[in-house]
Amino acid sequence: MYKDEIILKAAVELNPEYIYEFKRGTLGPTLYVRAKDKEQAHIIRKEIPPTFEGYRVLVTYHAPRDEFDDLI
Repeated sequence: MYKDEIILKAAVELNPEYIYEFKRGTLGPTLYVRAKDKEQAHIIRKEIPPTFEGYRVLVTYHAPRDEFDDLI
């Protein structure tokens, strides 16, 4: 199955409102789901399984600068 087919299938079967990307991760081919913020990422992680069509699924979001500075 091609990358575009996996992304399309994920959008149809999981949730068409999310943004999907397929790229190589540290553990091989990975399906990335983009969330707009931490709260949405938390919701998506509850909805979507950790694997899809045999590929690892990672949910990511862009943390605001303030949130990142608190970790250091």
